Amino acid sequence: MNELIVHKTNLPDTLEDLSRFVLIGREKLNSVKAEVRVINKLELVQEVIEQKRAEAQMIAEVVLDAEVRLGELFNEIPKNQGKRNDIVRSNTGVTTSEKTKEEMLNDLGFTKMQASRLERLADNQNLVEYVKAEARENGDIPTRARVLELAAYQKKQENESEENDDNIIETKIINMSEYDAKKEAELEEYYDFLDFRVSIYKELAKIVDLINRFEITDERMDALRDNFDAVLTVENEIRHINNSIEKLNLIKIEIQKGKKHGKK
Repeated sequence: MNELIVHKTNLPDTLEDLSRFVLIGREKLNSVKAEVRVINKLELVQEVIEQKRAEAQMIAEVVLDAEVRLGELFNEIPKNQGKRNDIVRSNTGVTTSEKTKEEMLNDLGFTKMQASRLERLADNQNLVEYVKAEARENGDIPTRARVLELAAYQKKQENESEENDDNIIETKIINMSEYDAKKEAELEEYYDFLDFRVSIYKELAKIVDLINRFEITDERMDALRDNFDAVLTVENEIRHINNSIEKLNLIKIEIQKGKKHGKK
């Protein structure tokens, strides 16, 4: 956990390092939040509960700060990169290359939708600070979902009114009596599900790509037949291959089921 205990100003500098930090931090946060839920169910000593909750609060704040900074860097990437043969590194850690923004995001491990959420965090840093302070006061864990919902609420209010007084933003936030904590938890769970779904797709895509890249030629098959037992045991590998085929068939069946029922 020590790798996550950093001050806001000591976050990684480059786009690549900050991306890795956010991805690892989000996984760590989800793990600690799960521990908090288990501890609450077990009704352990209050001191243990408070200690684990404080750990989750600290990690959540650091991750939010990192996501805000990453959102700022994502905002700096042009949506349509020009075709260039050179690479220019700026003092923000953003590079200009021949890749499109979406390709750069994919290389960093983020989808367009995930990046959009981080960019909205960066555009609403006052709400991020408000949510962190609110969570500290209430003994809760600050969440990305809370910030994004407040931002959506604020946007809705701005569309319904032409008032430009800066002070009205804080008033609207404080007076959000209709805000439902259960809805926040469900929204955060939904975001986590979307992230998990994307990671599963990427994992399966890597497997499929590896299989597709294996060329079956007479020469390669002869090499396998002649030398297999010298390196591996045929029986063991055949068993692994058969298990893999069974898994692939199960995945195929489940995907077909989803299509039949109209799931996207």
